[in-house]
Order: sequence, then structure tokens, then C-alpha cells
Amino acid sequence: MGAMSPIIYQVYDTDYNKAGFYYLFDVYVWNGSASFPANPNYSITRDADTFANNRAWIDIHKLVNQALTEDFLDVGTYKPNVTGGACYFGVKAKGVWATGSGSYVSSNIKLATNGWSYTFDGFNADYGTQRVFTDKTTFYITAQTPSYYVWYDANVITSITIGSTSITPVAVTSSSNYIQGVDIVQLLAAAGVASDTTITFAYSGGTQVYNIDYQCQNKYGSVTIHYLNNYGVYDTMVFNALSKKVFNYERETYQKPIFLTQNMANAWTYGVHQTQNFLTNATTTMIVNTDYIPEAYNDIIQQLFASDNLLIDENSVAYSARIVDSTFNRLTRINDKLIQYTLTIEYNQPLINKIVR
Repeated sequence: MGAMSPIIYQVYDTDYNKAGFYYLFDVYVWNGSASFPANPNYSITRDADTFANNRAWIDIHKLVNQALTEDFLDVGTYKPNVTGGACYFGVKAKGVWATGSGSYVSSNIKLATNGWSYTFDGFNADYGTQRVFTDKTTFYITAQTPSYYVWYDANVITSITIGSTSITPVAVTSSSNYIQGVDIVQLLAAAGVASDTTITFAYSGGTQVYNIDYQCQNKYGSVTIHYLNNYGVYDTMVFNALSKKVFNYERETYQKPIFLTQNMANAWTYGVHQTQNFLTNATTTMIVNTDYIPEAYNDIIQQLFASDNLLIDENSVAYSARIVDSTFNRLTRINDKLIQYTLTIEYNQPLINKIVR
């Protein structure tokens, strides 16, 4: 379940009309095994809402979101785990009144990630029977793609295969390895495959097969970006067309007194440093272009725009970034024929180091 969207619990107790009545919600958010800890992280009270037939509800998604991290992917890792990018949560609730209380009722224990759902999905939209956490059906890569990640439910998937080479998930022991990933580039290398092929995710009772499409490397070089998708894991997009880096500088200036820069006994020259820069700041942006893509990839581009964090993979070093475009003009084959997108991405760290720890 995505902790970037509402996670709502509603309760009702027939004792709502007793003196001093209120609802008590104990909220549990934790990393570890799938069982309630001894103590809750939060305790929240709510009065019975007479306009809601004396029920009460809470939304805990912000509490859950605080327990999650976005820096769980070390680019270059062959088989990464979600680690702090996932956690368990649950709620216990009961009615309390002046002279007593009811018994706790426990919710189901759920796994949360930094994912999200669309409004039309409704409240508490979970990932259902999703086994592989991507909405793609084809993975487009080039010979120069440094890494390409796909994540899966390690409780369900039993093997991942390219050609005659397979890997198996590590046994799930906690929330930290409930979701596991694989770098397709390294799996292709292990399989000795460097052309169009398929990758198969097997589970009890069936398989899910995805196409791997090798594209010709363009003369400008490609840009590989890992982005938090709607399932809260780092999906990958290769921008195999023209890309440009732009460095933006901002500064202020002031005029120094001449006597501070030149001995007054000497003649003044034009080499005197009188105008002084200060508060110089610099940011880096990158303009990237997709190759021509199928219309089905519109949903992937839309997820890129909604992503909370991007990682630009430059020689296996990950640079955090974000999309600065504010408008996504959804293209269609009927109206626009060939579909290609241009995005402006800004690095999240300044070019000149201003970091204070």
C-alpha cells in the first residue's frame, strides 16, 4: 500500500452513548517481522461523530510515511532489497468511557512503501495481486545502459530467468526484504545475452513475461534515470536521444573600496579587483528526450512527473534530481502520430557545495 495516499480506518462501537465516551486508536508502524510490536507508536483519540452515525475515523498515511526512506537503492547492486523503503503498519482500536472500555479490535497488518494511488482508485487502494512492481510490459535498454531495475514481491515470485540463467529471491524474513529487486543489465550479462529477449518472473501456478528491447545507441549517448514509481520502488527509464546539461548561476555583487585592493602609494590600474561577487550559487539542470515510445508509455511518463525522487545514474553514481516541468501534455498516436517527450530535470544538490551537516 502506498503511504503517499490516504490510509483510513473507521470504527464503530455500540457503547457510544455512554458518559465520557471516545474512541482510542493505537497506531503501530515498524520494521521487522509481520506481527504487532508490544507498544504502539501513536495513540489517537476521536469523539463519536454524530453526523457519521457515531462512528470515528483516522488517516494515518503521514505517520506511516515518516517511517520510510527513499535512499534504499545503491545503484550498481545486482539484487537489492527495499530495506527502509518499506514497513509494516496496523491499528488497534476500542471504545473508552468514564467507567470502562471495550476490547481492542485489531486491523490486518499491511506493508507500506513510498507509493501512491490515483483518486479514482478510491480510499485504501493497495497493490492487490501485483507480483512485479512496474506497469511496463517492455523494458527498453541500450548497450550503454549502466543499470535497469525491476522489483517484485519476494513472497510470491520464485525465480527470475533470462535465457538459461535464473536467480531466486532470498527468503523473506522482515519488511526490509519483502520486496526485492534485480538489475536486468547484470542478469543479461550473466546470461550472455545482448539482443532482444524476454525476462520471466515465475510464481506458484504461473509466470509473468516481459520483453527486453535493445535499442540502437544514439550518437549523443543515453541518460538512465531511476524514479520512485507509484509502487514506491525505483523503476528505470532510459532517455535514448539528445540530452544537454545546463549550469545556472546566481550571484550578487558589491563594490569594494579601492584602498582595500590597492596600496594608495601605487597607481590605480584596471587590474584592481574592485567589484566582488558574493552569495554565488549554482544549480545543474538536464534537458532529456525520449526516443519514440508507444502510447502505452504515457502512463510511465505520468508516473515520472508524479515521482517524489529521481536518481540519475552517471557511471554507477546516483544523483538525486526532480522534474521541474509543471505541465504534462499527454500525447496520443491519433493526434500526434509519433510520440516523444522532452523533460527538464534539476539536480537536487547545488553545483557549489553549500551543504552544512
